[in-house]
Amino acid sequence: MKNIIIILYTLHLIFLAYLNNFYLAGLPFRSLLILLCGGLAILNDPEILAKFRKVNIIYAILAITGLVVSIANQVTLGNIVNGELKLLQSYLMVLSSYYIIDKFGFKVLGIIFLGVTGLSAIFGILQWIDLQLAWHVHDLLGELQNKEQSDEIQSQIEEVLDRSPGLSLYAIPQTYMLIAAIIINSYFVLKYRDEPLLQALLLMTGTLMLMGIFVTETRSALGAALVIMGLIYLKGFPTKTIILMWPVIIVGVIGYLVSSGGSDSDSRMMSLDDASAAGRMTLYKYGAELFIRQPFGYGFNFDTVEYATEYFVNQYNLFDYGADEKAQYIVPVHNSILNIVHTYGFIGLLVLFYYVWMLIDGLWYRIVFLLGAFLNSIFHNSGILMNDLFIDIVIAVFLYESYLKQQLNAKYGDYI
Repeated sequence: MKNIIIILYTLHLIFLAYLNNFYLAGLPFRSLLILLCGGLAILNDPEILAKFRKVNIIYAILAITGLVVSIANQVTLGNIVNGELKLLQSYLMVLSSYYIIDKFGFKVLGIIFLGVTGLSAIFGILQWIDLQLAWHVHDLLGELQNKEQSDEIQSQIEEVLDRSPGLSLYAIPQTYMLIAAIIINSYFVLKYRDEPLLQALLLMTGTLMLMGIFVTETRSALGAALVIMGLIYLKGFPTKTIILMWPVIIVGVIGYLVSSGGSDSDSRMMSLDDASAAGRMTLYKYGAELFIRQPFGYGFNFDTVEYATEYFVNQYNLFDYGADEKAQYIVPVHNSILNIVHTYGFIGLLVLFYYVWMLIDGLWYRIVFLLGAFLNSIFHNSGILMNDLFIDIVIAVFLYESYLKQQLNAKYGDYI
């Protein structure tokens, strides 16, 4: 059964990465795959549920809180079911990834994940240099997927239509995937610190993922990736990193100037004056107000855009807004933490803080990884406990590593 589970897991990862919106019988096919994969994993190894005791409690609290808050706010049954299913998928992604590590080892999980993400990064780079074949492959994948996307997905696709998506549906999921890949790659960097040839390969892999993020023109993701890779290499190889830092920066600047023709570029990567950046403060003010007004939350699938007209027409607003501040009417708040408190209220925030503290487990590099994840997700709608299934893979690695640490402590006592 183990082989069946890893095949299902790999298929799910491929559909999540490349065919996220492929539907079968009215449901995303990837959802059916992860339900089957997670169910078989529990059936094959029921003890995994005992190892997941704290995680079980965290997801149970969110499921119950989301249900109660949704009912209190008269959320439709369809939205409640949709919200609970997203939580279940996140839980099963963590559990299934944990199972793969436990039965096959971290190396197998890492190779599978880096293989899937690396291919998408390569296609993203080829799209950036305007190789039409790479765009054609993306279009073919798009034709296989559901055309009736939600309004939120459709608006985000339109926002980033001209930015290289790789094999993902659009650029933003590509960046979530590649940040998780950089974290997994960094784990290998730390694990095989004394193997020069492997380190060279890992540096190339990390650089590939970094370039894949760069061509999406997503500033938050690029900053997160640079923080993760920079701190990991600076801590792991301080002397070499410092020596190589300036040549890499110089090559990067020259490469950018060459790619832009040496002229003044209007690239969003080099500017904070575009509409997306300018609207962030408006969205954060609005999102903070919604939380202050209703600290117990609004329930599953709360749409800040739909609520904005009623909110401002009735002059509920606490902060001042200029006449040109319109972002709240157009796009969601683009902040995963605000999305958590809007859905679950302050209870969701407390659960998130506890979950992050548990995941850090006293290890410096996990702080770096989580810092990078948050640097990106606070500018976007998905994140930890908020439907970022790629970071759930990383969380499974954290949990398994902590389990091994506990086993060693139990056997040999505390160690450094």
